[in-house]
Amino acid sequence: MRKSLLFGAVVVVLITLASFSSEAQESPMKQLSLEESIAIGLENNLDLREAAYDLSLKETEYEEAKISNLLKTSIVTLKNAELNFKKAQDAFEEKKKELMLEGITDRYFEVLKSEEKVQIEKISVEQNKGNLEIVKNKFSLGDASELDVMQAEVDLSQAQRDLTQAENDLTYARMDLNNVLGLPLDLSVKLTDTFSLETLEINLEESIQKALKNRYEIIEAQDDLEFAKLELSLKENEYTSEIEKKKAKIELEKVKVNLEQLMTSIPLEITSSFLSLKVKEANVPITKKEVEEKEESYRISQTQYKAGFITATDLLDSQIELTQAKINALEALFTANLAKRQFIRAIGGELEKTQEKSEKPS
Repeated sequence: MRKSLLFGAVVVVLITLASFSSEAQESPMKQLSLEESIAIGLENNLDLREAAYDLSLKETEYEEAKISNLLKTSIVTLKNAELNFKKAQDAFEEKKKELMLEGITDRYFEVLKSEEKVQIEKISVEQNKGNLEIVKNKFSLGDASELDVMQAEVDLSQAQRDLTQAENDLTYARMDLNNVLGLPLDLSVKLTDTFSLETLEINLEESIQKALKNRYEIIEAQDDLEFAKLELSLKENEYTSEIEKKKAKIELEKVKVNLEQLMTSIPLEITSSFLSLKVKEANVPITKKEVEEKEESYRISQTQYKAGFITATDLLDSQIELTQAKINALEALFTANLAKRQFIRAIGGELEKTQEKSEKPS
C-alpha cells in the first residue's frame, strides 16, 4: 500500500512539474515495440530480480544439502532441498509469464488505448466547436434560442474537459509502463506496435489439456505428491513409530486431495475464461459497426438541423452518442486483448504463433 501511495505521489508531482515548466526541454524520444518492451522489462523489472535472487538462494541451499548428504546421508533432506529449488525455478518462470503476458503487455496496450482516446476526444472538441458555430449562425438569423447557444457552449466545455482528462490518463499510462520496464518515469516513449485484435485459433478441449499439462499449480502439486510418497516409503519400517507413519499417510492423502481439486477446478476456470474471451472477441466488430451507424446518424443530424427539421439538443446529443460509441469500441478492443492475455496465462503460457489469427480494425 505504501509503495502504491508513493508511486502515485511521484506521478502527481511529475505531472504538476510538466504543467508549469513550459520552457523545459523535452526528453529524447525512445521507440519501443511490444517485443522490445518485454525484453527490457525482463532485464530491468525489480520484482523479477527479487525472484531471481530467491532462485539463486534455493539453488545454493540445494548445493549445500548435496554436500551435507555426503557427510550424513538424509534422503528426505536432500529431496526436500531439491524440491524447494525446483519450486523456486517454477516460481521464477511463472513470474516471467506474468510479467510478459500481463504486467508489460497490459500496460503497453493501456498506453495505446490512451493515445487513441486522446485522438477521439480531440475530434470531439473540434466537432463541438463546429456545432457551436452552426448554432450561433442560426441564432444570428433568429432560428435558434439563446438557450441553444448556451447548451452548445456547455457541451464544448465538457468536451475540452474530457480531452484534458484523456491527456492526463495518457501521461499516467506512459509513466506506469516506464515503471514496470524499469525506465525513468519521465522518459518519452513512442510505441511502434498497432492496437489490434488477434483472435485465438484454439478450441475449449485443447485449452483445458494445455492447462492441465502446463499450469504451475498442478506441476507443484504433482511434485508435492511424489515427495509425500517418498516420505511415506522411508517410514514404512519397524524403526518408525506408528504415529509418524500415520502422519505421513495423512500428508499423502492431503496432497492427493489438493491435486484432485486442481484437476477439477482448473477445467472450470478455463471454460469460464474461454467463453468470456469469445464473447469479448465477438463484441469488437459489433461496437465497430455501432461507430459507423453513429457517424452516419451524426452526419444526417447536421443536415437536418441546418434545414430546421430537428432541435439543437438533437444535434448535440447525436455528437455525444458518436463520441461514446467510439470510446465503447476502443474499450471493447482493449478488453478483448486483456481477456486474451489472461486466457493465455490461464492455460499455462504463450501459444504458438499459428494459433493466433490477426484481425486489425480499419
